[in-house]
Amino acid sequence: MLALRKTFFAGLGLSFTLLLCQQAQAAPIPSTAYWLNSHTLAWEPPLSAKAQTSVYLCQDPLAQLYLENRKHRGGQCQALRAQGKLQNHPTLKNRVPHLNHLNLYALPENWAQTSEELLQNQLWLELRNAQTQEVLAHSGLQLAEILDQEYSYSGNDLGLSFSSSGAPQFKLWAPTAQTVELEIFRPDQLAQAAETLPLQKGPSGTWSLSGPAEWKNLYYRYRVKAYRADTGRIETHSVTDPYSVSLAADSTHSQIVDLQAPELKPAGWDSLVLPTLEAPEDAVLYELHLRDFSISDPSVPPEARGKYAAFSLPDSNGVKHLRQLAQSGLSHVHLLPVFDIATIPERFARQPQIPAAPPDSDRQQDALALVRDKDGFNWGYDPLHYGVPEGSYASDPQGSKRILEFRQMVKSLAEMGLRTVMDVVYNHTHAAGPVPLSVLDKIVPGYYYRLDAQGQIQNTTCCPDTASEHLMMEKLMRETLLRWATAYKISGFRFDLMGHHSTQNLKKIRADLDALTPETAGIQGQEILLYGEGWKFGSLDAIQPQNAMNQVAGSGLGVGMFNDRLRDSARGGNYDHSTRSDQGFATGLYTDPNLSPFNRDTPTEAQAQKALLLNYADNLRVGLTGGLKDYRIESAQGQEVSGQEILYRGSPGSGFARDPQESINYVSAHDNYALWDQIAAKAPFRTPDRQPATASAEERMQMQVLALSLPLLGQGIPFLHAGSELLRSKSGDGDSYDSGDWFNLVDWRGLQQNWGVGLPPAWRNEQEWDFWHPRLTQTEFKASQVQMLTALAQVHRLLQVRRSSALFRLRSLEEIQARVRFRNTGPNQVPGLIAMEIRDDLPDHTNLDPLRKRILVFWNANRGTQWFCQPDWKDLKFEAYSRSGEGPLLERSLPLQVGGQDWVLAPPAFLHTEKLPSNHQAGSACFAIPSRATLVYHERENPLGD
Repeated sequence: MLALRKTFFAGLGLSFTLLLCQQAQAAPIPSTAYWLNSHTLAWEPPLSAKAQTSVYLCQDPLAQLYLENRKHRGGQCQALRAQGKLQNHPTLKNRVPHLNHLNLYALPENWAQTSEELLQNQLWLELRNAQTQEVLAHSGLQLAEILDQEYSYSGNDLGLSFSSSGAPQFKLWAPTAQTVELEIFRPDQLAQAAETLPLQKGPSGTWSLSGPAEWKNLYYRYRVKAYRADTGRIETHSVTDPYSVSLAADSTHSQIVDLQAPELKPAGWDSLVLPTLEAPEDAVLYELHLRDFSISDPSVPPEARGKYAAFSLPDSNGVKHLRQLAQSGLSHVHLLPVFDIATIPERFARQPQIPAAPPDSDRQQDALALVRDKDGFNWGYDPLHYGVPEGSYASDPQGSKRILEFRQMVKSLAEMGLRTVMDVVYNHTHAAGPVPLSVLDKIVPGYYYRLDAQGQIQNTTCCPDTASEHLMMEKLMRETLLRWATAYKISGFRFDLMGHHSTQNLKKIRADLDALTPETAGIQGQEILLYGEGWKFGSLDAIQPQNAMNQVAGSGLGVGMFNDRLRDSARGGNYDHSTRSDQGFATGLYTDPNLSPFNRDTPTEAQAQKALLLNYADNLRVGLTGGLKDYRIESAQGQEVSGQEILYRGSPGSGFARDPQESINYVSAHDNYALWDQIAAKAPFRTPDRQPATASAEERMQMQVLALSLPLLGQGIPFLHAGSELLRSKSGDGDSYDSGDWFNLVDWRGLQQNWGVGLPPAWRNEQEWDFWHPRLTQTEFKASQVQMLTALAQVHRLLQVRRSSALFRLRSLEEIQARVRFRNTGPNQVPGLIAMEIRDDLPDHTNLDPLRKRILVFWNANRGTQWFCQPDWKDLKFEAYSRSGEGPLLERSLPLQVGGQDWVLAPPAFLHTEKLPSNHQAGSACFAIPSRATLVYHERENPLGD
């Protein structure tokens, strides 16, 4: 059946997405018992206080167990021997601690069938009155533990492989299946199998078959016959290979192709060397939806729009945009899901006919609603096959074109100086159970998913939660990640809802990747980034909180996690739409209050706002260290504390990382509102006693650049949402996962900002329409081309600053603690001003920057110029930050090619609103920082020249 679920909820930093997922139906009886190993089961049956009872295991290969008048009927049953509480067992109590409350039972030694045979049958436990044999209770069995302990497979040949002679080899793990057959299909007859052949059962629950070399490029599926606890029946399903390497259009069939075939490699693929990455902290990430990149770009031929091929067009607007960002300092393009996606039709996508309508009309989204389930747009967080490129992005979704064109895309990005990151979604699948678009659960029913205490598949991700703590789900995850790394030269993986995976999962993945070398795999695995959403919530955290890969348990593993503390403190509010108008450091909290009646978390009293702003500033300072939990800092209360002691939303824990690479610093992403729309909600609007009452587009642009400068000039790994450098808007859409090309448009020419293109889609935003109506029609909310290009140029300058000095990319807590110091801290600080000093003149530390002794960075969130004086700087000679042989980097004109035109873009006018005094230029300790500006100064190693 179909169920509407929230993608992310109930925790820190979470964002919301509504997805239509296929959920498995409820089982005929609950499965509250567990089979733990070949001879031990666990259950907590309801005990009778008056009658003596016994527990029986019942089984039937025909699935004909039933009860009649509380008497057992069908199959065979044998009594089990009670063995006490699980919590007293020497090994099981540590392996499954969340089950310690259960009782243990042992199988009889004289049972005629092996556990391997029993696992293919219908199974349940019964609690019987020992005298009358009346069944008092019964339960199905959860089998993941015994399958892991007794039947997990360690070989590396699951799925499709090829012999030295080119013959295809098929191997499927299906330990509970009664039979498995291979169906072979010809490309022109996919509706009818040309051949159906039995697979032979081998060790550890595997089934295998060798075929002739002539099957190359044909299609196949498996026919799996197995008992299903969720239906209570033996069922046969024709299903694709979970290890598929290529697919038919719309993922109906797996394809027999060899990834090593020369025709699937672009010219120069095997010799391609990726851009160098000395350390994770050198990375700057750019999150991009593949279709967004080119679908609306008029410089791209229609047949390549929204496709992998668009990245290989050197003269397109989008490619020029990426290439110039790479020249300034961008290092990685992070692609939203590009694995095989369940919710994008690959052949016959329909496009909406959007009417001309006012900027606050609902007619645009009405037109989109008619086709949104059938158009070519979706973010793609609906995995169907984990190891295959998505077909809708290929020139032909039928077959292996997707492989060649994906590789060509990676190669083209590398030639621009960019590495490719994939967004991976191993925490759930789009469907489970005996329903369309279900794969894993048709092969080993119930195994691949995290079940609750009743045996039902959990849905805390949005859709069926996979269980990567189970060995064979972990194996699928690890092996498909290795495929992406080695066969597609992917340079990083961003894990969706990473807290639904275990710390052990990520440790093993890190070890797998680190073992890859240019000699053995053609890549340097240690340079592959791992990061993800480390939110502390969900079905794994509920049962194994110490093992869930979140900001708490995952600290110290060298895996990046999104820094929601920096995000929320910079822009205000949080992930929830109800906090959309709450202001933060960069959006005017206390310094330019909006007095909005929609504010939820903002105090009304000025002094309370000031206290909140000072707390946000403390959170930002910790974020600027790379989110370090052990960094020592003076708090707003005047105490020296560690980063983890700074309060975030009322509780300690601002710092969560042990190493700067573990903090992914960002102020916006694909989730929630675009940054421009966040600012549209937060900046003053018709505010009493303010002149003017509504913040201008120029002021909003200043806020956006100020916010973006925080991750770009801090320690850790910066992360940019594509288009934020061009003041991208989604017209107030707070969740554009299925909002089509219309609301997700980004214009690389800087001609068209997408503000005011209609009310955001009702299916996720209707309750906010009253909020957006009056704003969408206001000219102050729409940026001009000059403002868009001014912001773009300033982001380029910030990238150039970061790249130009290793002091912005320190690699350890020890280095950051020694070199980075914050001024203007404590209870008497100037509100809305952060001053950071980075030193390179320490006697016991390596000189990292041959041009500079120290760097100063100022962030001024105030509406007016802010002066800052520091007595111990009075004898130092600071000047505006520059590179060797150039003028001040943030204040010089910048040549860029945008939209096919050559521009020379002047620095933002607000940087020159007040002339710096002569005593500063002579080396004074005082600095004037203009309104909502970020300024960088340095003290040269050789003040007389380079």
